[in-house]
Amino acid sequence: MKPPLDLKDRKILLELDADSRQSNARIAKRTGLSKQVVGFRIARLLREGMVRSFYTVIDIAKLGYTNHKVFLRLQDMEAATEAALVKFLQEHESVVWAVSCDGQFDLAFGTRVQDMEQLEQLLKQLTQRFGAHIAERSIATIIRGEYFWRQYLAPEQKERTLPESAFGSVPAPAKLDEKDWKILVRIAEDARASSVAIGAAAGLSADAVAQRIRKLEQSGVIQRSNIVPGPAFPYLHYKVLFRLRDLGASREAALLAFCKRHPNIVYVVKALGPWDFETDIEVESVERFREVMMELKTRFADVIRDYSPLTVYQIHKYNFCPSAPAKI
Repeated sequence: MKPPLDLKDRKILLELDADSRQSNARIAKRTGLSKQVVGFRIARLLREGMVRSFYTVIDIAKLGYTNHKVFLRLQDMEAATEAALVKFLQEHESVVWAVSCDGQFDLAFGTRVQDMEQLEQLLKQLTQRFGAHIAERSIATIIRGEYFWRQYLAPEQKERTLPESAFGSVPAPAKLDEKDWKILVRIAEDARASSVAIGAAAGLSADAVAQRIRKLEQSGVIQRSNIVPGPAFPYLHYKVLFRLRDLGASREAALLAFCKRHPNIVYVVKALGPWDFETDIEVESVERFREVMMELKTRFADVIRDYSPLTVYQIHKYNFCPSAPAKI
């Protein structure tokens, strides 16, 4: 079935995914549309649930944190209990991302912690409240995550090179003051928040906000801003967990380069745990997903041992920024 997005919508979405903070005027110039049309269509995409939010990619290692992912297979869980579990994850300060999915696991979430004791406390709270309904739990430590441009949205557009957008696993806190933190908290909630609105929250002028954001980008704290698809986004979202055979540096680099070039692969993770590598794949149909997987399996048959696909059908939380600095 053809996605209910016309070429104008897809061009706008592609620009928002490349840089959500760029102005309507700049998007209009890049897409050949008027500023008014761009503004109207962005508002409609949000209103209709095509876009959930605009996300600021923050390297949490530069805030003093590491990232771990937890995957749960649930059992004997009524709707009300599952809703309580989701609410628990949404409200927990250490949880940065949470989704419902089909496949080997039913729920997955990412954490932002300073040390393993903090992760243990979160898992202990989870077990105390919902342990009877957790049939299986798998944990992976994120070594590196990288976001790619959603090129599939408008393959008609001439491809352009975007800056790297990644986060790591070695805590190396950047020097940030209270004003910087206020900016990060506000921009993490909405990457398209204006400098005036951010300045009101941080007690700064719009020019001062813009200058500080540039410095946060230069330091690598802010990597990029892109879209978080909403419930009406007309593409299927698969997360594939790969177990790999021993691979040398050259094959690992080739695998990453393939993912980076592929228009349907939007995110990759190198992990330490039950699996070694994750890819997020967005496609218009199940058939297209099979084609992408066939490409991967054919090109990397020597390193892919096995894999487990998950269908992500609902995003509950997506915000990596803590509300306060890490305690050193």
